[in-house]
Amino acid sequence: MDVLGFYPMWYVPTIGSGLTIALIASIHVMASHTSVGASILLAYLATKAYKENQPQIYNYIKKYLLGLLVFSYVSGSISGPGIWFSATVVNPRGISALIHNFVWVWAAEWIWFVAEVTLVYILFYTLGRIDQRSWLRLAWTFAIGSWATMYIIVGILSFMLSPGHEKWFETGNILDAFYNKNYFPHLLERTSFMFAIAGTVGIAIASLMRKEINEKTYKDIVKTLSYWGIGGTVFGLMFFAWYVSTLPQRSDIILNNVIPIYLKLPIMVIILLVLANFLWTAIRPTAARFWMAYPIYILIFFAGIYPEEKIRETLRKPYVAGEFIWVNQIVSRDVPAKGIKSEVPIINEKGLLTVNPFVPEGLKKITPENEIMAGKAVAVLQCSGCHNVTGSTGLRPFGQKFAGMTDPNAVYNFLVSYMRENHPPYMPKLTGTDQEIKALSAYIAYMISKGGSVSAKIEVPKSSAEAIRR
Repeated sequence: MDVLGFYPMWYVPTIGSGLTIALIASIHVMASHTSVGASILLAYLATKAYKENQPQIYNYIKKYLLGLLVFSYVSGSISGPGIWFSATVVNPRGISALIHNFVWVWAAEWIWFVAEVTLVYILFYTLGRIDQRSWLRLAWTFAIGSWATMYIIVGILSFMLSPGHEKWFETGNILDAFYNKNYFPHLLERTSFMFAIAGTVGIAIASLMRKEINEKTYKDIVKTLSYWGIGGTVFGLMFFAWYVSTLPQRSDIILNNVIPIYLKLPIMVIILLVLANFLWTAIRPTAARFWMAYPIYILIFFAGIYPEEKIRETLRKPYVAGEFIWVNQIVSRDVPAKGIKSEVPIINEKGLLTVNPFVPEGLKKITPENEIMAGKAVAVLQCSGCHNVTGSTGLRPFGQKFAGMTDPNAVYNFLVSYMRENHPPYMPKLTGTDQEIKALSAYIAYMISKGGSVSAKIEVPKSSAEAIRR
């Protein structure tokens, strides 16, 4: 019997495993982008303080560094491993593919990250205790190390979207994967917007210190942060337009036709709000207020980072890595350079339930008694990465997608014509034997007949009567 190298499927009812990753990733992105942007801004301000002999700027820098230690490097250090854990259980084959392709790149990123964390503590505790020139060198080393982590991780994130060309499939070269078509606009877009994020929280910190520093220094700090924020926002929009132009065709279709307006609109609103705030504080730095800047910073997370990360994850569909592994862990195409073969032919011949080692023996052979549960197993294995396959709420629920379809034959005809023969570019092709597709159809019709919501538990029924009761 042929058995493929699948791992257990982690199914999260209602919200889906993808949303779980998105929430953790958004917290990490907020923390990491704040710290990377702040590292460069603070190095610039330290240079300004040194050259213009403005020692009070160092007092501001120390307060900002304390904020980074408390927020970015605590929440970031927790959410980073959280992404690893959640992504690994959601799609271990995708993570495995990335590790095998980028193992030394990822190792380099960890080295830079350790250096970054070490340096932020050194900078905080040595400020004012060593000579300014030496501290300034450390500050710029910290800035370079922080940005280096982004430089590396963006290459991996861009490859997850698409290699951008066919060359990598033939060469397997790490540079062909890393410097893909999407890499530079993606890197520059993130780099630009991180200045806006760091500038926003920087103005909030400055407004709290207004009585601790003289007015000239205060205005100088706020204006500097505002100018960097304006530049970051404007250039971020320019690089975003470039980024969109490099998207593969399927992602372009998703962006224009699938992504709902309620995810796009908040991003546009928060960008305009951030830009307006920077323009106002650049013209009137004394108008900066904590009660304005800090809520905007929080809104950046809810209206900017979270919907952006959710959109970016959606644009990858139907793949999870390099346009050869679908989100349901099935290898969908050959990668000659890596000796990887598409698993679609063997799954269509033998059946997904047969070749997956974690499917109970009682479901591998479909019978009238186990058809409903076998169909539910197919739904979880093939569709749960993007859909709630057992309910009517949450992530693209089957209960809504197939509402009113209680006839198994009607469901079957729809699945074959829409998902098998002419599947959308943003969804994996429905694989498996014809018997498995009929079982999936029977399960969907059964679920709809039960009000569109059933238990997520999969059991091997002992009789057809038990199967009907479930």
